[in-house]
Amino acid sequence: MKFDPHQPQTRFAQRALAAFSGSLLALLETTAFEKVTVKAICEEANYPRATFYNYFDDSYDLLHYCWLLMIQQMGVADYPAMAPAERIYRLFDRAYDYLEPRRAAIRKIMRVNPLDGAFTASLTLFVRQQAQLIMQNCAFQQAAPAPLPLVAEYYSNTLLLVLEWAFLRGQLTDREQARDCLRYLLESRPD
Repeated sequence: MKFDPHQPQTRFAQRALAAFSGSLLALLETTAFEKVTVKAICEEANYPRATFYNYFDDSYDLLHYCWLLMIQQMGVADYPAMAPAERIYRLFDRAYDYLEPRRAAIRKIMRVNPLDGAFTASLTLFVRQQAQLIMQNCAFQQAAPAPLPLVAEYYSNTLLLVLEWAFLRGQLTDREQARDCLRYLLESRPD
């Protein structure tokens, strides 16, 4: 990104960033990410390409910015204040609460963006990185007999799997069912 999303932005920058991210998400409801062009994003946002390139290198850069916005809106930044043993469930709840009101838009996006496409790969990579960062900082994981990065990957992959089944695949129908699946996958021990 050509700008620091963590620094205060001017009103113009805020409007432009909101327009570009909103335009990309709107286009994704009808067009596969691989086929969305910077020109189409700019036309939808009603901004010139030069303005787009003031902030982003390409559409992948903009998509990464959308993921940063998602994490910010979920309130994930305050994870250190969460009780360590409950972090994964609290993170799940926040992700679920964020995604649930957007379920219809997610369905539209997933109709034209396959699970093995660039859109889903970008989302999965970003969420995995964020979840691993959070889980690596959990004090209760420090005593695990497995290497900490492995434990963090296990938790993040499990969280992602359940969210994928709930929202991208549409297989889990409500929050309790999804949370029960998460709890089962994380806490069950084979006999």
